Parts: sequence; structure tokens; C-alpha cells
Amino acid sequence: MVDFDDMKEMLKYWTKKYMFPIALVIFQCVFIVLYAVHADYGFEHDQSSYVTTSNSPPPEGDVDFYYPYFQDVHVMMFIGFGFLMTFLRRYSFSSVSFNFLVAAFVLEWAILIRGYVFDWNSTAKTFVVDVKSLLHADFVCASVLISFGAVLGKTNPAQLVIMALIEVVIQVWNEYIGLTYFCTYDGGESIYVHVFGAYFGLAASYSLQRKKVVESEKESSSYASDIFSMIGTLFLFCFWPSFNAGTAYGEGRTRAIVNTYVSISASVVLTFVVSALVGKGKEEIIHIQNATLAGGVAVGTVSDKEIGLFGAMIIGSVAGTISTLGYKYLLESLKKIQIHDTCGVHNLHGLPGVLSGLAGIVLASMPWRSLYQDNLTDQCLGGGLNRSVRVHAGYQCAGLVLTLGMSIVGGLLTGVFLRLPIFASPDNDSYFDDSLNWHVPKDFVAEDSALGSLIKNILPGQMRLDETPLEPTNNPNTIEVIQETQPTHLIGLMKGTLNQKTSEETQPTNLIALMRGTINQQIDENRPRRSTSARDDSYPSQILRSQETPASPAVYVHRL
Repeated sequence: MVDFDDMKEMLKYWTKKYMFPIALVIFQCVFIVLYAVHADYGFEHDQSSYVTTSNSPPPEGDVDFYYPYFQDVHVMMFIGFGFLMTFLRRYSFSSVSFNFLVAAFVLEWAILIRGYVFDWNSTAKTFVVDVKSLLHADFVCASVLISFGAVLGKTNPAQLVIMALIEVVIQVWNEYIGLTYFCTYDGGESIYVHVFGAYFGLAASYSLQRKKVVESEKESSSYASDIFSMIGTLFLFCFWPSFNAGTAYGEGRTRAIVNTYVSISASVVLTFVVSALVGKGKEEIIHIQNATLAGGVAVGTVSDKEIGLFGAMIIGSVAGTISTLGYKYLLESLKKIQIHDTCGVHNLHGLPGVLSGLAGIVLASMPWRSLYQDNLTDQCLGGGLNRSVRVHAGYQCAGLVLTLGMSIVGGLLTGVFLRLPIFASPDNDSYFDDSLNWHVPKDFVAEDSALGSLIKNILPGQMRLDETPLEPTNNPNTIEVIQETQPTHLIGLMKGTLNQKTSEETQPTNLIALMRGTINQQIDENRPRRSTSARDDSYPSQILRSQETPASPAVYVHRL
């Protein structure tokens, strides 16, 4: 007789374990068919007559014109965003690798969707794929990766792929409506990419969130993971001018590069200033990793316009300030309304993106609006030249509101869909943990064990052990620990007794081996303790010795 309960459990197990690769194979087969039927290469153009300083558009898909900027933006997607998200100390495998996967998947899908929506040739029943198409696909990819940052650590790979599949369609249609019907100009994609991606991700995070935000000890960084995250920050900082200038041409491209350069530099300076002010004289690494980039987002919409270098500097300064304050005060406030924002995309992309949209509205309402409208599409009232100042400023506002509406509604519905049982959402205990989806190395210790609980407190990125085998001391009963006077030092955290036995021949070269002996070192509870964030060089390093421990070779523990 068939046991339906057993079949149900088996189906649930197979769905949880293998739905992700099966779904990817299915999508890949569909993409192959669609590319075979509808995609085609662009035509070769004679480049000799085109001068890059001209204010006329370049030949469509011109390789020499677009490819250098495409390369820069491509690096931003895979290295910039990828490493920026590695700040989670127990989720770095997933952060950089799932970023890699989602970006590659979105590039394939975005080329198709933009081809059908923007570039469809109804006569030939095809669309052209050229370097400009690849650049636009990267912009779509950026929007999805921003949303990925809002749900980082709280979704499984299958959910990420489905979210990307849905978001690409909504994002492309939102941009098409904004450009074609509203003529809402957005040169650096701050509205259509950053605002859309941020609020789509926040809305999806809200829908995915259970009844309340549950704090997780795994949602933390280490010294090493924060350094890797800074690598992403620096790549994004260096290449952001190419992002904002990617589709501009002529004098507009030059202005986009210069304005972005000045604006993002200003945001760096103000981020350090505000971070020190709110941190009582000390900088916070999360501010430096993220808010320093806000100037690149905030200037995007107007980056290729004559806003003046002082204008770009003002925009960047304001963006760096509000982004830093957002990270300081808004992250926790959002949790009170059940919105968990892992990477703080609201502060890096949402608020600066809205600021950029507002800058576009202000500039569109200026009397010299022709400087602003010269790059609007000709599909709308001859490039907007027949619009009054107020009317066009209203359309700029309408484009921003449209983006906010479509992103929030789309994100909410997508999050509800991703909560279906078939997607096997991870529970709270599995959040921010690579071991759920990866074969992890030996030094990745499960935190649900007593030993793992001790290690997670000892190694928050502050200590390491030399892996070189050490010579035992003359006294076999001595354990030597080189320690700086910090409240998180090894001996202080290992008070009590570990009764795990080991053989006398064991050469301890790592933390596990060290803790296999019995450690009865007592700590003077009256010794002054210091904040973990402070370091006082006036306290000399000490060598603590215990003469009462069982025979064990010497092990040295060093501060990073």
C-alpha cells in the first residue's frame, strides 16, 4: 500500500535539495531556444567618420565607443558588488558566489527581455544584440544585485533565481514606460536602476520576513570579511564614472565623467566627517564601505548635464551625509516595521537615488531647461521641446513616482510568491550561514556545537593561530599564550574546563588542537577591562603561564 506521507516527505526532500539545479537547467534550455529563434548580431559600422567629441549619437552598437565603458561596468557587477557583500563572516561563500551566479543569469535574461521590449524588429522578427545591448543588460543586472543586497543571507539560491527572473521583467517595463511615455530622463540610471532595485528588494524582504525581525548572531562581520568588503567598495568607487557615462556621448559623456568623479569624491570626504561625528571621534567601517559611494548614485540622473562642478560637489556632499546618517539610525528603525535590510541598500541606493531624482526635477524646472532636455528621446514631443518648464518637471516627478510604485508593488508580490512551500525558505536559524548551501572547509565550525559557540566568540576576526608546528617547551606541563590585554583574549574566553582528551603525540597547530587539553587558567576578575573597539598601546603584552595543566606542547596565539 502506498504511504502518501512518505511520498510527501520524499518530494519535499528532493524539492529542497535539487529544485535549484533543475530550475537552472530548464531556464537555460528555454534561453537557448529563444536566442536561436530571435537574437541576431548587430551590423558592422564604418568608424572612420565618427568623432568622439561630436554631439551626435555614435553608430548603434559601436564597439570602440561602448566596449571600454562596458568593461568597467562589468567589473563593477562581478567584483564590485560581489566583494562588497562579503562583509558577513559566515556567508562570504554565498555572497560572492551567488552574486556571480545571479549576475550571469540576469545578463542572459535581460538581453532577451530588453530585446523584446526595446529593440524588437517586427519585420524581421528578431532583435539585435551588440555591445550597447550588453551594457544595458549590465544596468539591469545592477538593479537585481541591489535587490539581492536587501535579502542577502535570508533566501536560498532557487528563490534568488526566481526573484531575478521576475524583477528583470518589471524593471525593463518600468524603464520603457518612463522613457517612452514620460520622457523621464535618467542618464546615470539612478532612478531606473538604483531606486527600483533598492525598493524592490526592501519590499521583497518585507514580504519574506516572518512576523518579526529575529536578530541573528551570524549577521556579523569580522576584521577579515570587512577588509574583503572594502575591496568591492574601492572597485565601485574607481569605475563609477564609467557607469554614469556609459550611454552618454559627446560633451555629455565628458560632463558625466567629471561630475561623477567630483560628486563621489565629495561623498567620501563627508562620509568620514559624519561617521566621526556620530561615532564620537571614531569611524565606522560600514559607513566607509557603503556611504562613500552615495555620491555616484545621487549625481546619476543629472550627471551629463551642466550642473557645474560646485553643483556636483554639493550633491555628493549631501548624499554622503544622508547615507551615513541612514546607516547610523535608519537600519534599526526599519526593523521596527518588519523591514530587514541586510546590506543597507535603502541608505546606499534608495535615498541617494531619490535625491538624484529630485535633482532631475529641479534641473528640469530651470529656465535653461534645453541643457537638460537635449538627450531626451525623440519619441516624446520632439525631445520634450514642446513642453513647458512645469510640465516637464512634472513628468520627471511622474517617472520617479512610477518607479517607486512599480518596484514596491512588484517586490511585495514577488516576496509573497517566494514564500510558497515549494521554495523551502530557510528558517531563522539557517540565515547568514554558508553551511546550508556549501561544503565548507574544516575551519568553518558549526555554531550549534559547544565548541563552535566558543570559537565564534574567540574568532570575531581579532585573533588567529600560527599554522606552523611549534616546538614544545622544556616544561611539558606549560601552555604559553601570548596575549594583549583585551576583554576578548583567548584565556579570558576559555574560563572553565574543557575535558576533551587527546593523545600525547598530538601536535597542536590550530585552535581545535589547543582546546583539546584541560585548561584551568584562572582569570583575575578584578582586572580592568576595556572596550573591544579601543586599543591602548600603553598596556604591554603579557605572557600568562599555567603550571597546573596536563602535559601539552606549547601553543602561541597571536593577535592579527
